[in-house]
Amino acid sequence: MCLFTFNVKAQTPVVQMMEGEIRAGLTTPLGGYHKGTAQIGATIGLEGRYNFEGTPWDCGIMLDISTACRDYNYLFNHGNDHWQSNRTVALAATSEYNLRQGTKINPFVGAALGVALNDVVGDEYFPGNGNSLLFAPRVGVEFLYHIRLMAQFNISRKGFHNFSRTLGFIIGRRTKS
Repeated sequence: MCLFTFNVKAQTPVVQMMEGEIRAGLTTPLGGYHKGTAQIGATIGLEGRYNFEGTPWDCGIMLDISTACRDYNYLFNHGNDHWQSNRTVALAATSEYNLRQGTKINPFVGAALGVALNDVVGDEYFPGNGNSLLFAPRVGVEFLYHIRLMAQFNISRKGFHNFSRTLGFIIGRRTKS
């Protein structure tokens, strides 16, 4: 009689170690700031990530530009637009946990932590230039290895906090054969 021992291990798809992303989307300011009315703003970003082999974790670095726009018509008696765009340029380290890494539909959760350069673009009713710490929790899903929908809270400084929704395109996100 012969005894055979089989080493059984779950097959998990292996993804490329490095990937990049370019993204764009819309923002909404968080919290009040000098009684301004929230307006829709814009965000763009670049990110590079390293996927740890055999684990669902990745880490990376991001460069992100986002805005928290508010309308201040209440300060004036005429009907012209009077809005202020509080811009945040962020350079941050990122980390994410991929729930189904290597599959066609991959939900993820993560966060970014780094430095934020805050300034006012355009009309400046309430000056607020300076630097701050950025914390950005995020959640999203990747589709077909290359399309990424993400929601992110950008927490940096009063008047500059915003919530962003982005659509990204991933370069290098595919399974290795």
